[in-house]
Amino acid sequence: MQLGEELSPHAPGNTAAEVFDPFRAADYSGHNLVFVVGAPRSGTTWLQQLLAAHPRIRTGQESKLFRWYIAPQLRKWTMEVQRELNASTANGRGGTGLSCYFREEEFLALLKQYLLTLLQPMIAPLREGELFLEKTPSHALCIPEITRLLPNSRFIHIIRDPRDVVTSLLAVSRTWGTAWAPKDAMNAAGLWVDHVRSVREAARSLSASQFHQITYEDLSRAPEDALSGIAGFLQLDWDRSDIGRAVEDNRPNSAHTTRIPLYGEVARRVGPVVREPEGFVRTARVGAWRSELSFPQTLAVWRVCRRLMEEVGYSFSSEDLLRSLVRRFPPKAEESGRERTAAAEAPIP
Repeated sequence: MQLGEELSPHAPGNTAAEVFDPFRAADYSGHNLVFVVGAPRSGTTWLQQLLAAHPRIRTGQESKLFRWYIAPQLRKWTMEVQRELNASTANGRGGTGLSCYFREEEFLALLKQYLLTLLQPMIAPLREGELFLEKTPSHALCIPEITRLLPNSRFIHIIRDPRDVVTSLLAVSRTWGTAWAPKDAMNAAGLWVDHVRSVREAARSLSASQFHQITYEDLSRAPEDALSGIAGFLQLDWDRSDIGRAVEDNRPNSAHTTRIPLYGEVARRVGPVVREPEGFVRTARVGAWRSELSFPQTLAVWRVCRRLMEEVGYSFSSEDLLRSLVRRFPPKAEESGRERTAAAEAPIP
């Protein structure tokens, strides 16, 4: 369900303050808030569009709420307190910072009120039984902070083969993503590792009712099955035929893609709907790395990601590396078939 103008928290007669007062809702636990997380270029936007087709799911543009506005403050507080409890890092002054003025429960209460105020445009318009789907990929790095303040919030993690993630990151770094996307394979691979490892570590403390994981490859191969599983996780009824329509409408570069609404200052400047830049959706193809990554780039991904890839179910064999090498240095025409076969079967040290 797309946020309609009639349900805007900023519409006359339906202000966020009238519907949701953070000072009276301090016990709000995030029961109707779902976070879609994953490494950038892992399919989070596609998944968001698919799920937003459900009539009880509302969504919006990436808020970066915890990544930029909440988690840094909470981490700073924790660091200040823990530093003085550790003899090797204590400065001998007993402590500095806001912990000199607030007890922990007081600081957390204030931060929670600030958080709830910022959440108003997302959760204030929700009717009974509706969910807000917040999609910020880098919230993968903030799950402990999210659950500390919103213990009943839920998470959907989409994970993608890092070779395809790196391929996509490098491509957008040359166009619309030049300001943020890594420009070399080593750093792009490290970005994938940071996000996936953070989610895996945080997921250990989450129950099955709070955490659900899918792969981009499964979503591509059998989208109806993947979405049906998510609907079960969210305890939403979703008819198979309706899921099929959502999938068809949200094919790459479809003219019927679910629109993601905008509000606030950005909406005033650019309009009420997210318009992604040209090249935002690329091939959306599984395995595109095989034809796009060079051998040095493939080798960089192997060095950085291979252990974590194995942990999450992706194989990366020496044959994959060799094929990449052969693409870069194709056999000379005069080589015999036997020589080419021997080269292809040679193990990589």
